[in-house]
Amino acid sequence: MSDTKTIILRKPLKYGKGDAETTVSEISLREPLAGDYEKAEQSAGIYGTSVALIALLSSAPVDVIDQMYGSQIDEAEDFIASFGHDAVRNPARSSDEIVIQLTKPVQITRDDSALNIASLTLCEPTNQQKRKAESAGGPFARMVALISLIGKVPKSSVRALSARDFLEAVAYFNGFQVRRSPDSDD
Repeated sequence: MSDTKTIILRKPLKYGKGDAETTVSEISLREPLAGDYEKAEQSAGIYGTSVALIALLSSAPVDVIDQMYGSQIDEAEDFIASFGHDAVRNPARSSDEIVIQLTKPVQITRDDSALNIASLTLCEPTNQQKRKAESAGGPFARMVALISLIGKVPKSSVRALSARDFLEAVAYFNGFQVRRSPDSDD
């Protein structure tokens, strides 16, 4: 799986006026970070989270992304979803605790610091922890807060997680919503 994708626009798009007018004939996307989902959620406005995320990942203005054909938006969404979306959509029942070895360790500082992480140790959240995370905002902001709280790492480190690692943690938490049967040993 590639970390980037370039989409050639079927129709070049323009933005700006006069000497500042710019023509965009392609957009290049990169793998999202957890913080990108959160930023897109916060800045979705009239365009929606998906278009805001594509704009963020491509560094193209959101109104340019809004002018793209629907099939090209779908192509961008498919690329973004390729980083673990299936795990989030099809959760298995989660174990009581898990250690996730990050595919892309977080390196925020050069120092030996709690900001730099190579793994996350997560467990089933208590109701109190879930309530505390709920106050963070939308679904992505809540997940960043919950991972930070349970994993005992700063939110800035969670925001720097690759999509693959972030969505693996999300899938782990979603696995607690899978019902345990009354006759199970769990």
